[in-house]
Amino acid sequence: MAASVKCLVTNMIKANSIMVFSKSTCPFCLMAKSVLKDAGAKNMTVLEIENRPDAFDIQNALKDMTGSATVPAVFVAGKYLGGGTETQELFDTGKLKKLIEDVDTFIKKNDSS
Repeated sequence: MAASVKCLVTNMIKANSIMVFSKSTCPFCLMAKSVLKDAGAKNMTVLEIENRPDAFDIQNALKDMTGSATVPAVFVAGKYLGGGTETQELFDTGKLKKLIEDVDTFIKKNDSS
């Protein structure tokens, strides 16, 4: 795997408060993106990888970072939440909404500084 791909993945996670690596037709990806929106995610960045020539390398980089080679890979404030099932579970318990509210509060505080 090219170091540049790992750099791309790492930089996207750092640069985006809510980052989702996804495939547009994957049902678990669709579920994760849907519950993130339902939880109030407004500043979500999604990278649909299936048509990228480096898709395999992106998934390998994610596997190295998270232990999981599947998408979706959901990150909030740089923290790996898991895939579709884990994101849904966090939503069902109310924890996802709280995480997103905390990120939004942090962004607003830094924007006004």
